Amino acid sequence: MMKTTMPLHKLSLAVIAGLSVSMSATAIAQDTQTEDEEDVEVISVTGTLIEGVNPVGSNVIGLNQEKIIEQGVTSATDLLRRIPQMADFNAVPENTLTASIPFEPPQIRGIGGLSGMATLVMLGGNRLVPVGPMNWVDSSMIPASLLERVEVIPDGGSSIYGSDAVAGVINFIPKKDMEGGEVSVQYGMGAGDYDRIDISGGFGTSWDKGTLVTAFSYGDRSPMYGKDQDFIKEDLTGVGGADYRSTSCTPGNILLDNTLYGLPGVDASSPNYCSTYDDQSYYPEEERYSLFANLTQELSSRLSLDVLAYYSRREATDYDPSDIRASATITSDNPYFIAVGDETSNTVSFSYADVWGSAGANPSMYEQWQVTPTLTYQLTDTWKVKGTVNYGKSTSYYHDYSINANAQLAALSASTTETALNPYDVSQTSASVLSGINNWLDDTSTDQDLTEFKVIANGDMFEIAGGMMRAAVGSEYREESFYQSVTAGEVGNPSTSSVRDIDRNVKSVFGEIYIPIVGDDNMMPGIQHLDVSISGRYDKYNDVGSSSNPKIAVTWNPTEDVTVRGTWGTSFHAPALADLAAPLQYELFLPISPLRSSDSPFFPDFFKPSFTLGGASEGIKPETAETMSLGTDWYVTDSTKVSLTYWSIAYEDRLDQNAGFFFGPAYYDAEVNEDYYIVNPTSVEEIIAKFGDFPTQGYESLQAMVDIYGLPYVVSDQRKSNMGAYEVDGLDYSVQWFGDIDLGELDFSLSGTYIMNRDKENVKGAGFNDTLALGDFNEAISAFNSVATLGLRRDDWYFSGTIYYRGSADVAEEHIDSYTTLSLFASYDFSMDTQVTFNVDNVTDEDPPFRNIDEGVAYKSMGRFLSVGFRTRF
Repeated sequence: MMKTTMPLHKLSLAVIAGLSVSMSATAIAQDTQTEDEEDVEVISVTGTLIEGVNPVGSNVIGLNQEKIIEQGVTSATDLLRRIPQMADFNAVPENTLTASIPFEPPQIRGIGGLSGMATLVMLGGNRLVPVGPMNWVDSSMIPASLLERVEVIPDGGSSIYGSDAVAGVINFIPKKDMEGGEVSVQYGMGAGDYDRIDISGGFGTSWDKGTLVTAFSYGDRSPMYGKDQDFIKEDLTGVGGADYRSTSCTPGNILLDNTLYGLPGVDASSPNYCSTYDDQSYYPEEERYSLFANLTQELSSRLSLDVLAYYSRREATDYDPSDIRASATITSDNPYFIAVGDETSNTVSFSYADVWGSAGANPSMYEQWQVTPTLTYQLTDTWKVKGTVNYGKSTSYYHDYSINANAQLAALSASTTETALNPYDVSQTSASVLSGINNWLDDTSTDQDLTEFKVIANGDMFEIAGGMMRAAVGSEYREESFYQSVTAGEVGNPSTSSVRDIDRNVKSVFGEIYIPIVGDDNMMPGIQHLDVSISGRYDKYNDVGSSSNPKIAVTWNPTEDVTVRGTWGTSFHAPALADLAAPLQYELFLPISPLRSSDSPFFPDFFKPSFTLGGASEGIKPETAETMSLGTDWYVTDSTKVSLTYWSIAYEDRLDQNAGFFFGPAYYDAEVNEDYYIVNPTSVEEIIAKFGDFPTQGYESLQAMVDIYGLPYVVSDQRKSNMGAYEVDGLDYSVQWFGDIDLGELDFSLSGTYIMNRDKENVKGAGFNDTLALGDFNEAISAFNSVATLGLRRDDWYFSGTIYYRGSADVAEEHIDSYTTLSLFASYDFSMDTQVTFNVDNVTDEDPPFRNIDEGVAYKSMGRFLSVGFRTRF
């Protein structure tokens, strides 16, 4: 690999760069050897096809192994949320397990897709197989202890990597070289009874012509419940909000003539309320296993083999109190019937907590494995060709156990105590009746496959005045498959309600040229170095068309201490298979219509059903984006570096659905939405004439559903299509400094991002909305995120403090305060091989900012978390 020359003070700054290292032609971390200039091997592998050069023009955010350890995190996802450019910066990623996904996909700058991703996530430079019911990559299955480094490029990368690299690229680079063994143990505890333990280790060896690194990781964590977090608020009536508490409690309530009568005393002055979130798992219970192996072997003087393989399995359990709560009508035919007055029927809200426990337990499993062998052949002294096969497979299931509504209805209608349900006191109900009611399962099982064949040749072209021109050219063939089965029914006898089975193939060609226009031999005043990179890629899909994406990048050094860099290019995201597989069909949204126009009369419109039309529209095509960046790195002194980068993304043809329907009357007021709904149709034929003749979910036809529920108030077209757009730009910044003081070696880093504009068009022709001021479909967007770290090395001790700042935000008239937390870290080296670490995240246990929505918070936090770790090598 070719080497570049870099002064020692610049190298040192790269080493202490902290969480966000802005780099141009700087290595992430290397050991220094002399006090003068050193030859430093180029190690950045992300953002370029050409070996021996760092990505031209790009702002690379990097973390080396030392900084990964310092964060005290156990997974790659936890690591990413410490980076200001990530969507979940300084927040716990939303627990979406109730939608059968216990993880959030990494999103740079908060720009994501529906079932797919607008951020490309790789392991060792290769795509990861998606897992779960969406086409999402689970980065949390990668143990942080197994990483050599992480490289994040918040810039379009489709000219190199193809689909998904719209907002940027994240590359997790595993350990490749290790001699001997290593074991690491970390135990942590947080609010309530929440704790976790992580054990990882590895063994590496080498021989004359090869190396082998094997590693394992085991993690176990208990659930964290809503009751463990005192900042969760449900009754917001005191601040002009709603009361989100449940009335389906133990004891419950009778509802009659819009009045609640609390049980057991049937007292209208004392209705019963219970928490919606206390027994909800805020973080699911989880057990995780991971195995990794990395093999290198020289087969001959010109041929070598590299193999990267991993296996991961995650088993999680979500606890959901809504699965054991109900509200139903009971009549005087039931022997347990209690009347408030002289009525013969009433509605009872109640819970099965006394007999089944405080919440339903819903298990899930996510398993994936991948193997990536690469053969490298040295064609000439300066050219080599690499052939890679990348195959991965994932399988997952989510079991959602809940109430058997048919059995419950039958028990409520029964006329004997042996067969009837007592909703006023469920503990008085016979065990056989309760067993029949506690017998319903909704299951989602998904299998996904990824197969890639890739060939890349790269090497020297010819010498020009500024140095050696280099080039890379390659071709790739990829197959993806997605199979999903959804079943529902009694636990022992479920029936299949839908099957999605789809696959695709992609054929690609790509190339890159590196042009050193000005170098050491022809430098001049004002131009010490000037490098240009031109890359391009063509991808042809068998299902959604093709996409061509170029990129131009420039790095200019006007002086030895100043670098100016810039990029321009286009990127794309192909529609996810999970989106394309969604069946086109009419669906019952609700048997009533609470989402109506402002001039709709309550009666009769509220009591009419609401229908939707779901699935994927015909003619879906790839989403496209134009990205650019312009930045500078300035070594102010030998110990101080300042970086500033302007970036912009113009994202068009975003795959979305017209979700304005779910946000109230404004949906009906916008002229641009008129093609997406029909109000009070007079016949089924009128609906079909508007949208088309499609199947109906759960019914033989649309007419059959109308025969049961009646004609709807509204049919809303929620088909996914290329309807949305983003226009986003902002500034990334970083400052790094280090120096010696009496106490020891001091280092400081400050980095962050400032979003200048974030405008979104939800539907073509509707115009752009300022999401920084209005929110993004009620989601608060922070314009300013920053992190600052101060560290001190003294003998065998290292101490650091990190402040995380998430800026304030606005959602229309609602203002959300900023959020600042402090984390502390300490380590002690018993020897070169043994270290103990201490972490305290959110030292002062700061609550996240209040919002007048359910849970009462703008985003989630785990509160204070303490952990201790031990690492040793042998």
